[in-house]
Amino acid sequence: MPMSRIVVITLAALALPGCALWPFGDDPAPEGPVVAAEAPDEPVIDAEVERRDVVVPSIDTENFEVGLYAGVLGTEDLQSDAVWGLRAAYHVTEDFFLEAHYARSKVSDEVRREIGQPFFPEQELDLGAWGVSVGYNFLPGEVFLGGERAWTSTMYLLLGAGNTRFNSENFRTVHVGFGAKVLPTDWLSLRLEARDNIWESDVLGSSRITHNFEFTLGFAVFF
Repeated sequence: MPMSRIVVITLAALALPGCALWPFGDDPAPEGPVVAAEAPDEPVIDAEVERRDVVVPSIDTENFEVGLYAGVLGTEDLQSDAVWGLRAAYHVTEDFFLEAHYARSKVSDEVRREIGQPFFPEQELDLGAWGVSVGYNFLPGEVFLGGERAWTSTMYLLLGAGNTRFNSENFRTVHVGFGAKVLPTDWLSLRLEARDNIWESDVLGSSRITHNFEFTLGFAVFF
């Protein structure tokens, strides 16, 4: 074998171990302890949320409620007139209450007199009514005024019976109604109410069932 070939083979054999030790790929890890990156002193997003103070009045712990109301009473076959009255209620539970009322109004046959068909000896007569009811509160909630105050509210249904008197006659009356109530404070309530007062009347000469609608606005206090 020629001397030149022997030299080439010898150099190649010496170079191969060195190639295996040459570092390929990632750089070797630095010597010494690894130091973690420090977090910023302040958060990127401020998670603090400013809360509003909302005052929600609750119903007073007392169960009695007394108030006044006024509105309009439309008597079938006669003219509508102003009505006012007094209410007194006892709240048996949060859902049910018992209520008594007394009301005053007037009835008039002015329209009938214009066509020669008067009903009464006088054009205008006093009307008085009283009754007792069972009420049921439903749809409790809140009414918001602005962004910082809320009033407790509820809807309610009424069913009751009583008596209506005018023209020296008494009419046994059944009434059904519904309304809305809000409480600006824990001792004061405001009410908007509509009811149908149903009684049997013979004003037109024959006896029949009449529907006499009443719309009122009132207030009451708890004690």
